[in-house]
Amino acid sequence: MSDHQHADSTGPTIILIGGPMTVDDGSSLDSRQPVAEDPTSHVTHASLATSLLWWLTASSFAGRLLDSAGESAFALLVGQRSVVELRHDGSLRRTGLRALLPGGTTELVLIRTSFDEPLPDSYTEAHRLESWDGTAMGTVGFKTNTPSRRWRFLKGNEFYLDKAGERIGAAVLIDTSETVTQGGDLLPDRYAAFEQRRLKGHNSILVMPHTHRSESLVRGYLAWVHGGRPAAETISAPVTTWDPTAPPDPVHYTCPVPIEAQFGVTGLVQDGEWRDPSDLEAARALLQARYDLKIGIWDLVGNPTLRNTLLSSTPQAPAPARVAAIPAGAAERAQKRVAARTAERAEAARALGQIAASFGPLEALGWKRPAEGQGFMRLPLTDDYAHWPGDDPFPLAQLEFEISKRQSSVSVFTILYNQVDISQYVTDRRETFESIAVPGRCQLGSSRPILWRALGGWADDVDWLQRTTALAERTRRWRAALQELCSQCRHAHAKKFQRTQHPPMTANPHRFAI
Repeated sequence: MSDHQHADSTGPTIILIGGPMTVDDGSSLDSRQPVAEDPTSHVTHASLATSLLWWLTASSFAGRLLDSAGESAFALLVGQRSVVELRHDGSLRRTGLRALLPGGTTELVLIRTSFDEPLPDSYTEAHRLESWDGTAMGTVGFKTNTPSRRWRFLKGNEFYLDKAGERIGAAVLIDTSETVTQGGDLLPDRYAAFEQRRLKGHNSILVMPHTHRSESLVRGYLAWVHGGRPAAETISAPVTTWDPTAPPDPVHYTCPVPIEAQFGVTGLVQDGEWRDPSDLEAARALLQARYDLKIGIWDLVGNPTLRNTLLSSTPQAPAPARVAAIPAGAAERAQKRVAARTAERAEAARALGQIAASFGPLEALGWKRPAEGQGFMRLPLTDDYAHWPGDDPFPLAQLEFEISKRQSSVSVFTILYNQVDISQYVTDRRETFESIAVPGRCQLGSSRPILWRALGGWADDVDWLQRTTALAERTRRWRAALQELCSQCRHAHAKKFQRTQHPPMTANPHRFAI
């Protein structure tokens, strides 16, 4: 297939990169193997996504794809921004990817405005959102900080790639996140989301780590497409409750470090079919070894003369069928991290239990703790409403007080973050909120603005009664400064329910009135 023919091909191209590897404890496994007690392949995914060896393979290959796509082509990177290396003491050290990617890196910022708010001047419009009755629901847009860079990290909510992906126009998308592979069964709704957020454009190219889970996702997606894209059945999702006291899962902290590997193209989808990747892998290996060859990678694969003359491909060896054990070295590191995390949790719970005796001034104003032993309090600023019919009622806006190990902060949050621009609201009143924060500081430019922050957390020697008394005084001023925000939230919530013809569900209408 020539490069021109590739541009005219039907359907996206999916390329999986993985293969055999020897990790830091000397054990060997294949990234495509299932791993014991790890149904979503988190262990092998984390290993590849943070591996210097994997990124050297993936970036050199993607670079050739970009060369074939033209001078202005770029790759959009979703997920990891660093690799890990093993220190002499067995701990891990992180290095930024920007130092490894030739041609320079930058950020592509993806945002959504609320309602009829225009995009900032520097942004390109990708899609206008509307409700069923034509009401403006915001605009999705993007900007690139340094347009000439060929490697661009996604900054923003990747959910909106389904609206902006085609307009962004990345020649290659490298996805090392676990957004589309983690959690739950592989069902039609997941395949639909995978298609919309990762495969926009008839000639798009997606590069992913090759794990047992990612191959299952891709093969399931192809079967779903060939079956006519059937809609998901309505299934009641099991109710899960987060238990903050549950011990950390060691699998979450497990990351084997490859020290030797034979990474390459081990999976290939073109024109809606799973194909033998041998020729593409042979072309990748040749072009990686021969920088002097100025041949497009698709030309090299698709031209019979070039392929027969230059390539020496061998059939792709299948992944071992057996289930791999978690490498002992990575498991030991994970257990140490779990032990350290558990000890810190216990220390934090003890310290926060003592600090709670000083919460009186805040509790008198309605601040509440969700659970004992947590360094977190919340103050509802509105009545409790159901965000959607059937949901548990929740405040439209609230203040949140958090005590971490070394600092304390108060932020403001609205559940209607897509309808009410809370960041713009507080930024427009910067002078007011900065005066309330003194002598602390604030950070207003985000979807969860920090109204006050100060050094000193549960591990420090702080006069907590003095601090909470001062915060109680600030609380009265914050309530006054946020009155109009609460009105905007109520108005937005009422409009939403008018459009859906569902009356709002509210708790006691006089509780926490402002």
